[in-house]
Amino acid sequence: MAAAVGKHVSATRVLNSFTKLYSSYFHLSHTRSLYGASFLGLDKYLEQRERTRQQFTGSKDKFFQRISQYFNAEGAGTGMVFTEDLKHVVCLCEDKEEDIDLVIRMMKRFNQQNKELRFGTFVFGPVALRLFYHLRKPDIVVQVLKDEELDGFFDQFSSYQIAMDLLFKEQRYQDALDVFASIQNKQLYGTKYPRECMVLALASCYKLNTREHYEYAVRLVQEARSVGALVLRKGLAFAAALAINHNEPKVAMELLALTAQLNYITVLNLRMMALADLDRLEDVFLTLRSIVHQDVPVQSRVEYQVLPETVTKVEQSLERLGDKEKAHIFEQMKRALKENNHLSEKSLDELLCQPLQQRPFNRDRDLDRTASSGIGGTYMSGQRVSIRGSRGVQQHPTRHRQGLGDVDD
Repeated sequence: MAAAVGKHVSATRVLNSFTKLYSSYFHLSHTRSLYGASFLGLDKYLEQRERTRQQFTGSKDKFFQRISQYFNAEGAGTGMVFTEDLKHVVCLCEDKEEDIDLVIRMMKRFNQQNKELRFGTFVFGPVALRLFYHLRKPDIVVQVLKDEELDGFFDQFSSYQIAMDLLFKEQRYQDALDVFASIQNKQLYGTKYPRECMVLALASCYKLNTREHYEYAVRLVQEARSVGALVLRKGLAFAAALAINHNEPKVAMELLALTAQLNYITVLNLRMMALADLDRLEDVFLTLRSIVHQDVPVQSRVEYQVLPETVTKVEQSLERLGDKEKAHIFEQMKRALKENNHLSEKSLDELLCQPLQQRPFNRDRDLDRTASSGIGGTYMSGQRVSIRGSRGVQQHPTRHRQGLGDVDD
């Protein structure tokens, strides 16, 4: 009986410790990242970190001391680094200079011996970056990605996604773009346009919000499309928002036309904002009427939201046009939208930067309406003229979260 109670208390302590750690992590993560913990594999890493901490209760310092002594005794880190030891160190490492230094030294030696022996199967790149993400060490992330002694260690899409997401979260947008440039130079798995990294690159351009970054973002989408690479809706939304910020509503319309997911709140509102900038209020009103008067059963209705920026753009257009009749129509529409709870209090920036919590089952469902070779189609009377170009090559996405499965072993 006493043994059973003891086991229950022990299990409860483990659960409470993990809950506290997880809650603490999300408290620290209040600053916006683009991808949630489960998407980046941080949830699994934190679980394994807590299990390892429980395993080494009271002996962590001795373990680190033993590893350090062994490492130093072999002559500046020339000794063998065993996979299990590095697994444990990555999960036990705390926000201490000596701990982090030991991890990096072990990573370098592990990388070197894997090149020499070629029998290593565990991929540590993403796991190590989850550690630095957890400790919020953007400077170290930039440092290790540039370190020649770690060349090849982080050659996985997931590693770069984790790194870029941390840099985005820490508002290091240019650093995130520099990391993206390095992955493009490497052309991992034969592509220069990994989907999630593209989203982070376009989001960084949106945040920097300069004319130079606007032009870079448009060029990036054009180049990706020219080789048949799929640009995800979230990335296109960032690029379109940036185009609107730089008074390029026609370009914004072209960018939004590249996704089939036109009913997403961000896409819907960005399109109305671009139309308002073009003073095409009849098209905006058509969309607003469809939101208020949904000809479907109540249980099937979608709760579309109109953002404050959209309302402002329409009001600015009305002021330019000086059309009192349209102004009266819009006031009636606003009342109807408010009565039906279709006016959002959230900003466009909040929705654009809302983190994705889970990896979608099938990214290929985000297929574009046209896979063109660039941006430059023409809009006439509300209809898009097809842009010349062949349909992009559709490939099943490869999962690049190496190291995640191994961390559960």
